Amino acid sequence: MVTLSFKKPIILTRTNQDNKDFVNLFLSTYKLENIKNCFKCLPLIEIVLEKKTKETIGSNPLIFTSRHGVQAISLMSNLAEKEIFCVGQSTANLAIELGLKNVFYPSVGTVSNLVRLIRSKVDNNSSSLHYFRGEEISYDLKGELSKFGYVITESIVYRQKQIRSERLINNIISKENAGGVVFFSASVAKIFCKGIKIVPEDFLFMCISDRVAQVVFEAQLKGNYKVKIASQPTTEEIIELIYNEKSIWPN
Repeated sequence: MVTLSFKKPIILTRTNQDNKDFVNLFLSTYKLENIKNCFKCLPLIEIVLEKKTKETIGSNPLIFTSRHGVQAISLMSNLAEKEIFCVGQSTANLAIELGLKNVFYPSVGTVSNLVRLIRSKVDNNSSSLHYFRGEEISYDLKGELSKFGYVITESIVYRQKQIRSERLINNIISKENAGGVVFFSASVAKIFCKGIKIVPEDFLFMCISDRVAQVVFEAQLKGNYKVKIASQPTTEEIIELIYNEKSIWPN
């Protein structure tokens, strides 16, 4: 086990729990004991769960692309034996912890792989599935599955609420005490970019997907910065992107 540090910390913008899980995964991935001065946690949003849904879901398989969706239906009854399709392992693990037994997820946690998994498990293309999702989504899962004949019912069970002001974001960046920022969603990228006037020299925007990176490009921020995109839209690939970025490490 070793201790590493970056030249300047990288800002993590998700919820406190998500940021904590990210740091722990970074540590375990590279067998690190400590990562002093590597990350600065600055949650820009909090997750607000909507009132527990009372909709009848019958025998339809359920789909989740976030563990927040799983949390939102945690008090519903008669779910233990239902088929559950999750976008990745962390979402699936929460479903299993809540007592759901028939949980499936792709080995590489992307929505496109989730679509392939559903097609391989749900043979009848006219089958109905119930998708529990957030108010804002980065991928039209319903539209994609509908192309293959599936009937998708959607329930919005959580939303994002901004908790940091644009002024605070700009103050942090203007002091040049951060080397970059990680974005997992377009909505968070918009909040962050809206709060910036000038980007520090060689600042890094590390984005989980092309769609998220496009938000940064469209913001037309002033300054000499770089935009990096994960090879696949997964947490593991973002971690690899950060670790392999030579410019953030001390000379």
